[in-house]
Order: sequence, then structure tokens, then C-alpha cells
Amino acid sequence: MANLFSKARKTPIKAAKPADKKVRVSVNDDSFFDKVSKLEVLQDQMKSIKAKADMISSDIKETTKSAWANLYADGRRNPGSVVMESTSGLDVAQLLFVPSDKYLSVTEERADELRETYGDDVIQEDTTFSFDSAMIEKYGEVLSNLIIASDDIAESDKEKIIKATTKISIAKGTIDNFSDFDGDLETIVEDIRPVFSLKNIEVIKG
Repeated sequence: MANLFSKARKTPIKAAKPADKKVRVSVNDDSFFDKVSKLEVLQDQMKSIKAKADMISSDIKETTKSAWANLYADGRRNPGSVVMESTSGLDVAQLLFVPSDKYLSVTEERADELRETYGDDVIQEDTTFSFDSAMIEKYGEVLSNLIIASDDIAESDKEKIIKATTKISIAKGTIDNFSDFDGDLETIVEDIRPVFSLKNIEVIKG
């Protein structure tokens, strides 16, 4: 009887499709050319506008992040979402600054630096175990019969069969513990790098 790994792979492999040469159709509409031309221009403008909006959003986020960090430091606790505002005469420009318990990714080297500065609990490690495909090829029949401790497997290969992949990240809940760390809170925010978002951006006319 075929081993489990062989059976699992018996799904037919589809041959790669040749490059698809698209059929061209002439559109019988006098306005079609102008509409396509205008759409091309508008899409280019949208790309340019988005790039400008992203730059402004980044600047605003830095300013509001600093204000949020100061509020956190003053109250010694996570203030959560905060409405940030500025006035010009009777008009009010405002937005909702939203912190999250999500963080930008960290390398193993950076994780070690953060552990040294803020303690081991600041880093979370999630390890996923998987079979090494080369070892499955070599010992698939044995493994399919669950002879895990079999003498048929060479001692030098036993430790290679299972691979461990570890994902390193900032531990959940860290954003609520910033006041427990020593140092300037703005620096802590820059080090830990929680994800912030801006919502409900508007100017209210007075």
C-alpha cells in the first residue's frame, strides 16, 4: 500500500498554460477613446494624490504620536483612542488617533536588544513544527506507518526530520505596559513600534 505522503501527492499536476494571447475587439462607441484617455489621466492623478496624502499622513502621525505619548506619560496608563484637534478661528481640524496592540515586525537581533532594554516579557516567540521535505522523501513509508522511533531511521537523520520555524514578535499587551518601563515614553514608543492609524479626518467649520 502506498504510504500516506505518496497518496497525498497524487493530485494531478496541471501543465502550465501557454501565454494567453488576448482577443482584441474594436468598440463601436464614439466616446470610448475619450473616456479611456480621461480615465488614464485620472488614475495617474490619483496615484500622485495618494503619494502626497501618504506623506502628509506620515507627518501628522508623527505629531499625534508624540502628543499621545505625552498623554500616556502624564496619566501613567494607555489613554486608548484620542481625538486630536487644532483650531483656526472658529474652524476645528480634527481626527481620531487610534493605537493598537499590533506591532511592526522585529528581527531576532532587534528582539535581543529589546529584551535587554525592556525585559524578556516584551518579546513573544511562536514556534511552528513541520516535516523536512527531504526527510519525507527518504522516510515517508516509515513515517506513514507511525514508526517514529524506528531503527530504520539513521540516528544522524532523526533530528532533521522535524523542522522548527520560530516567529519573533512584540508580545501582546505590551502597549498597556509602557509605563512599567524605565525611560522616556516617546523613546519607548519608537522602540516598540505599535501600529497607529488615523480615522475620521475632518475640518469642522465654525
